[in-house]
Amino acid sequence: MQAKDIDDIAILKYLDALPQHQFALLYKDAEYSVFAAMPDGVEFNLARAKMGKMIKRGLVNGCSCGCRGDFTITDKGRALL
Repeated sequence: MQAKDIDDIAILKYLDALPQHQFALLYKDAEYSVFAAMPDGVEFNLARAKMGKMIKRGLVNGCSCGCRGDFTITDKGRALL
């Protein structure tokens, strides 16, 4: 599996549905985790790469360096929905 195989829309819908002022983390066991919007079995490095690509495209805000992530949807991401 590659980053391009992970559905952008599923991630954007997940981020858009988060409670107000909440962000998603890059931890599998977090209450709000981007892994919840990805297929089972996605490894950390692949999830990090996917989120980095989405940041570069302006669809999400956050950090893909390997820290917490703190991912949120952008206006451009909402427009794609």
